[in-house]
Amino acid sequence: MSDRKSVRWEGKGLHTGGFCAAEVTGSDMSGLRFVFSDGGCFRVEEATASGDGRGSTLSFPNGITIRTVEHLFSALAGLGIWNAEIRIEGGEVPALDGSAGDFARGLSVFEGDDAAGKAEPLTIDAPVSVRDPRKGGSLVALPAEHFGLTCVIDYPGTWIGVQAFTSERMDRKAYLEEIAQARTFCLESEIEALRTAGLGKGGSLENTLVIGPEGPLNPEALAWPNGCVRHKVLDLIGDLALLGRPIAAHLIAFRSGHALHLSLVSRLKRILKSPNRETRR
Repeated sequence: MSDRKSVRWEGKGLHTGGFCAAEVTGSDMSGLRFVFSDGGCFRVEEATASGDGRGSTLSFPNGITIRTVEHLFSALAGLGIWNAEIRIEGGEVPALDGSAGDFARGLSVFEGDDAAGKAEPLTIDAPVSVRDPRKGGSLVALPAEHFGLTCVIDYPGTWIGVQAFTSERMDRKAYLEEIAQARTFCLESEIEALRTAGLGKGGSLENTLVIGPEGPLNPEALAWPNGCVRHKVLDLIGDLALLGRPIAAHLIAFRSGHALHLSLVSRLKRILKSPNRETRR
């Protein structure tokens, strides 16, 4: 339909360093759907999600892989947009300024569009938890009437140290005011290893908060004193959005990352598929 709202972003991929573009268009169909030039169209929950310390990747049934989807999906979830078509060029979502702020501002064109936000939230009847004993990480979803979260990060021996953030109700207003502008970060000591691994080719002081031994090398990129944990919250919201629908739960995250987030998403997907929708530890 020609009157569908649409917004597009262009820029470099954080890891590929090449040209990338993302476009989100309103849809009459339910769900967040990726549309490809080969004619393929898949709901996000049909993709296989994988994650590491540097982003989340979606692999689709047609063999196409898209990297670093978490910031775009964080903005979609943060603004309550659950019905749209998504098109990606370049195999990676553009990094833009390293936060979800530009995505959120662009997606404001859908404000007031009730159809964009129609989706049945996932509810749980008992805690659902995942752990990473090797890294000491844990992530728990507790039953709640609405979406909220508590996140704690711990980077011992670094300027970051221990940071915490909590929100009893992470709604659109809270997301825009407290999370969207939190920029991705890395330790200066990690950069060489990232480049050796072929990652971070598009990273710069313009799109990444770089933490040196004494603190940020680019302090203008730090929107809040605890901006690092706020960006972890941004990532968590984006990874949970790969469920393709909102969730009514309070999340408690300690030293979590993309892999642990996606492990929880996998468990929650199994709950969605369960005939009796029982939840178990």
